[in-house]
Amino acid sequence: MRRGQRSSVRPRPRATAGARAGARAGLRVPSTGALAACATLLLAAAGAGARAEIPLVQYDGWRLSTDGRVNSFLSVAEGQGLPAGQPEYPGGAAGTADIATSTGDLHSSRIRNGFLMSILGFTGQKEVSPDFKVTTRVALWMNITGSRTKNNIGQVDPRELYGKIEGRWGSLLGGSHLSLFGRGGILVDADIAHDYGLGYPCAIKDASGGACGMAGFGAPFPGFDPGFVYATPNLGGLQVSAGIYDPAVIENANLSRAPLPRVEGEVKFDLKQSLRLFVSGFWQVLEGTPAGGNVNLHVNAWGAQAGGMVTFGPIMLGGAGFEGAGFAPINYLEEGVLAADSNGVLRDAKGGFGLAAVVIDALRLKIAGGAGVWHLDKTKSDPPEPTRTMVSNPALIKQNLGITVGLYQTTGPVHFALEYFRAEHTWYDRGVAELSNPAIVDIVTPKQVVNFVNVGMTIAW
Repeated sequence: MRRGQRSSVRPRPRATAGARAGARAGLRVPSTGALAACATLLLAAAGAGARAEIPLVQYDGWRLSTDGRVNSFLSVAEGQGLPAGQPEYPGGAAGTADIATSTGDLHSSRIRNGFLMSILGFTGQKEVSPDFKVTTRVALWMNITGSRTKNNIGQVDPRELYGKIEGRWGSLLGGSHLSLFGRGGILVDADIAHDYGLGYPCAIKDASGGACGMAGFGAPFPGFDPGFVYATPNLGGLQVSAGIYDPAVIENANLSRAPLPRVEGEVKFDLKQSLRLFVSGFWQVLEGTPAGGNVNLHVNAWGAQAGGMVTFGPIMLGGAGFEGAGFAPINYLEEGVLAADSNGVLRDAKGGFGLAAVVIDALRLKIAGGAGVWHLDKTKSDPPEPTRTMVSNPALIKQNLGITVGLYQTTGPVHFALEYFRAEHTWYDRGVAELSNPAIVDIVTPKQVVNFVNVGMTIAW
């Protein structure tokens, strides 16, 4: 999963290997032979198997390396179209939208990017002194498709674009990077299941951006947002991060003013790669004059997430839960009709997910699966529940339930994936007057179930 042009900002969750790595070993190359050496290194790495990064050149204390991936997936959808009377919102905010048959069935296929898009990243580092290091990161995230228009040109998004300075005092990052709130949960999703897979496709009509994984089903996607982030030194596995970000507005709810930056924070604890715990949160002020609300309304969007992951032997377990105000299924502070009602009151949302995997080293195979749920509460201004004598049609999504199962096999630098994902969307009850007696109202619970089969491969370096 959009804020503004979020169609190309859907879950690109996990930071690449280059973004996650610490100090990198540089390869000293004479400047006159740099281009030839780069080509040689790229070819050598292609035959040597998957690597976290490829060192390119070292000059004047700077070390330059590259990392990335290219992927493609076939995603086939079979199920039901949107229920009758349920509008199609831009960005697939409610339900799974596509062109259904005359009987309301959905049969669809796309060839698209996976959970992460195809990425080409470059990282530069320089140790100015033993206590002061500088890092720059530029990573282009690329689509292989978008709409169904033939010869459609894929988008290129510089999603990771930042500089960072580090010392004994910690680190300060400025630029666009994976935001703090929701980061812990989406990385658990990537590490256990969907890093080299797809999960929920986010949308079918427009397949721009990465897929969703478990985002939309209990894992809010953090986004790659511009900001400044300070992180403390790692103290025995404990690290605290705090950041201010470019604030978002919700134009559809006429909450179009954001006087202060958004504040996000995270506390995480890692124990020798066997245990990971995290807590994160965000807060932002929104102001505006909604069509049916108060003049100069002032509201507070907020969210909190907690979770963890444990690895013992071949078993991996993890998950996270969240609660907050100002959410759509995929993103928080979503530019859409779900985050707030017509009076500008932010709707409350909650949810969570759990995943498990077993790794069979002899086959270089991982079997992963789990489930997640996202729930939206109505506000006092939303239409009430219908009764047998009163028609009420809120047309408001109530819950998403997702179930995922996947096989992931690694052969050198190639990662193959075969997945099944079941997306079940449920709306609040609607009232429909009987044709023979309009005074009697039938109460229906709109629901949509779509089954996805995803198969594809990722080549990473």
